[in-house]
Amino acid sequence: MRWDFGDVYKKIRESKGLTQQEVCGGVISRTSLAKIEANQRIPSFENMIFLLNQIDMTLEEFHYICHYYKPSKRQEIINTVKNKVILTETKELEAIKKLCQDYLAIHHDLPIQHINERLTIFLEMRKNGPQSKDKEFRETVKTIWTYLEKEDNWYFSDLQLLNAILFHFPIESLPIVTDRLLNSLKKYKDYTTTKPIELVILTNLATIYLHNNLEKECEKITKLTLELAKNLKRYDSLALSQVRLGICRKDDELIKKVLELLSLTEETALLETMEEEIKNFR
Repeated sequence: MRWDFGDVYKKIRESKGLTQQEVCGGVISRTSLAKIEANQRIPSFENMIFLLNQIDMTLEEFHYICHYYKPSKRQEIINTVKNKVILTETKELEAIKKLCQDYLAIHHDLPIQHINERLTIFLEMRKNGPQSKDKEFRETVKTIWTYLEKEDNWYFSDLQLLNAILFHFPIESLPIVTDRLLNSLKKYKDYTTTKPIELVILTNLATIYLHNNLEKECEKITKLTLELAKNLKRYDSLALSQVRLGICRKDDELIKKVLELLSLTEETALLETMEEEIKNFR
């Protein structure tokens, strides 16, 4: 990582053909910007965001450029997990977990530690299911909940952690967790970055209620997933939500329509999944 980021900023500004005066406007002085670009002054966070806005650049992109147009090892781990976890094969996930462990052996980094914990849970669930008795698995679940329970508010990264342990709550305590979770999600209703993980969380939550024959609660959550799936144009989630509404409402006609549509569009894998769920819970 380059720490002469003032010089980096200057090169970007000049390459865009912008003068110091054009960038500063009447917000900060040219003298202040000159000292920042000469690496003689560290800008406040507020001024740094302002300066980046003037060159139409995010903090994330600027950090990438400062790292010689390469993601840092930390960012590489985050990017890999963000883009691959759901569909990645077990061996590849184990390799990502090894990257986390190697990084944590040198750095103190809570977000990477949380990613490592999520991977521990995800891998063990793949091997032995959510009721695994593995000691590390159980301790990791407990550690994550101890961290989350003490928080007054859950943020985006916390919601990802919560999703990792949803299947391990006693069913009698799940309504309390659900209320806190839904209240946290409401605060992110206009923050589009959270929508894909929100869909996953709500789908998992509906699954738990369905598998415990709590149809009223399942229907409430499924209606939320249905609207979100429509907005995201996620037709797989849309089909799943419609089938689950059919199960909860005992609406055979709705279920039939969805299955016919999946058959016509040759969505074989999804059709088989839906038929299995209908068989088990209708």
